[in-house]
Amino acid sequence: MKKLFTLFLLLIATTTIAQQPLQFVLRHDVPVTINQAALPQPWSGGLSSPQFSTIDLNFDNQPDLFAYDRMQHKVFTWLAVMKNGTWVYKYSPEYEALFPADLQAWVLLRDYNCDGLKDIFTSTALGIKVYRQEKGINNLPKFIVAEEAIVYNQGVNLQLLAADVPAIDDMDGDGDLDVLVSEFSHGQKLEYYQNMRVENNLGCNSLTFARNSTWWGGITECDGCTNYVFNAACRVAGPLHSGHTGSSLLLLDLDADGDKELLTGSVQCDDLVLMENKGTAQEARMDELTTIFPRSSRRISLNKFPAAYYEDVTFDGIPDLLVAPNLANTNEVKPELQRSVWLYKNNGPANNPDLTFVQDNFLQDQMLDLGEGAYPAFADLDNDGDLDMLAGNKGAYRNGNYVATISYFQNTGTATNPAFTLVKDDYLNLGSEQLLHIKPTFADINGDNKPDLVLTSKNAQTNATTIVYLPGPGYRWADRLLLLTVTDGDAPAFFDADEDGDLDMILGKATGELQLYTNTGTTGTPNYSLAKTNLGGISFSFDKRFLHPTTIDIDGDGTIDLLTTDDSGTINIYRNLAAILNQTFTPETNILENTFADELLPTNLGKGASIAVAALGGAGKLYVVAGTQGGGFYLLQQISGYQQNPDATNGLAVEVYPNLTDKKTPARVQASEPVTFVVYDAIGKKVYSSGNNYKQYSSLPLQHLKAGMYFLWAVNRQGKYKTAKFVVQ
Repeated sequence: MKKLFTLFLLLIATTTIAQQPLQFVLRHDVPVTINQAALPQPWSGGLSSPQFSTIDLNFDNQPDLFAYDRMQHKVFTWLAVMKNGTWVYKYSPEYEALFPADLQAWVLLRDYNCDGLKDIFTSTALGIKVYRQEKGINNLPKFIVAEEAIVYNQGVNLQLLAADVPAIDDMDGDGDLDVLVSEFSHGQKLEYYQNMRVENNLGCNSLTFARNSTWWGGITECDGCTNYVFNAACRVAGPLHSGHTGSSLLLLDLDADGDKELLTGSVQCDDLVLMENKGTAQEARMDELTTIFPRSSRRISLNKFPAAYYEDVTFDGIPDLLVAPNLANTNEVKPELQRSVWLYKNNGPANNPDLTFVQDNFLQDQMLDLGEGAYPAFADLDNDGDLDMLAGNKGAYRNGNYVATISYFQNTGTATNPAFTLVKDDYLNLGSEQLLHIKPTFADINGDNKPDLVLTSKNAQTNATTIVYLPGPGYRWADRLLLLTVTDGDAPAFFDADEDGDLDMILGKATGELQLYTNTGTTGTPNYSLAKTNLGGISFSFDKRFLHPTTIDIDGDGTIDLLTTDDSGTINIYRNLAAILNQTFTPETNILENTFADELLPTNLGKGASIAVAALGGAGKLYVVAGTQGGGFYLLQQISGYQQNPDATNGLAVEVYPNLTDKKTPARVQASEPVTFVVYDAIGKKVYSSGNNYKQYSSLPLQHLKAGMYFLWAVNRQGKYKTAKFVVQ
């Protein structure tokens, strides 16, 4: 009986491990060096068109930093932390999941209800949606819908275009938040909506507005950049006004006279326009403008659509000026996205600022940022036994020209402890080929057991998008061979679908569709023919466009699996691809560990993400590397779900005893050094955490656990981990 019971336990353990959930954790500590300087936060995703606000995320009375990147449709969060006696921002993505999922177009954080907590104002089809912040459990922000749409005059929606960024500020000096927007119909004039909370002696939670002015400041916006008239209508010499297409508004007192000046940008224009308020806080009056701002420092001019934010980001308690493009996409313009966040430090008081230009790449200088788009691929390019990284992009400026290139990051670490150094920012000298949207990947196309370099790119002169391969290991552009002509935004991955000894192609389409092309030629002369559309039932989806696939054995069972990303920002995993080619695919998406969640969460990489997988930690030690539309990367280390993946050989040991125990008596956790630990059940749900208390010996309460197999993940202070499994009866 004892032998049968032991065998039964082994069978349970084997089955449980086979079904063990795939689990990943974001890594920020893998070094990256550029120009002999280590990037402080290389794997932070990259920024394109961020909208900034400050907020105290961890309730330590030190404001942290929030950004909503309009182009990427993504939230970013940074904690303010002390480093060597100085306040700095530390990228802290675990807080991003606390924000509502439906944020869109623009997001501004303001405290509207007098509690000192920043609330959310954001775009909705109905106008402006408001979330109220409350202090949740474990001292974490919690956001609750306060208004589905702000209304005025007893029920009329306060409408504005989604392309606009409104000003939400105390315009009349009475202590509550008012709203300034471009008129919804034509956008020529500004409308002032006065918050009536103070005037009507209402409670702090009130959001009651009245339209105070339909022509605030007497400003009229006409066609063309910096073309405004005051207290007059536009002169119409030819066609009628073409209509408002988007503007950004910021109000701030620049001359300590108690009223608000206006800084505004336009979607079609480069310059930020300043209009001085020559009236009062109650009755604004403007009659001139200037684009020479700030006067005593580098004037603001972006390509295109500058938007300004007045927040303290230099930790002196005085708001500074941040300026970034507010573009939703780059379909019509090609902005400089590697240097798109301008910081002006305020050396004066908040109501009479003295602004000095500091940098044009605030936060971007700390992270990998290739411009627009990032597409990683891995191979041992220098034959030293570890994996190096190639990274293509959609485009960036080189010598005044907007072109795509490939950056070569050499692995200067080891096969099990990676570190990357940029050795060439134009690998193969493709910058002179007038290409855009270069997506590299590696596959043995010609069957010689050497990885070939496959490049998908768009020719800027002919607009043709092709997939070519460069035979390895030489990788010469002149030796390229055409595999397929596709659509801009498509991306391939390879595996032997029909088991005939050559590689077939899985093609992610810009429309979001997945297709299968079989190789009807040979390894020496490949010929790809469309075999299946809507593979796995994955078809056109507006919200899941730009499908990017990769193939690898992600769970160590000896079969090829499929991983994809798309505009939803979610990594989807489909196991054993060959076995499900004729079925509807069901993805695994809850794969990401988050300190604040009791279970695994989907990823949120933003729009335009790409994906590659590489054994950067050695055999069976896989990392998912996701490129972003913002030109940066996220690094996700697999910590569970690979069958043959032994625990990290780092000298750390951990044991749970008794291994087979009942719920009445706590188990003991013993480690070779102080650790914190988390316990997961067999489906990947977090069931216990020891918190941030590092101990060598710990007690593990079991009374709340159901009978079954559990996995304990222990981490030491250096980030090294060890796993152990145990059974609760």
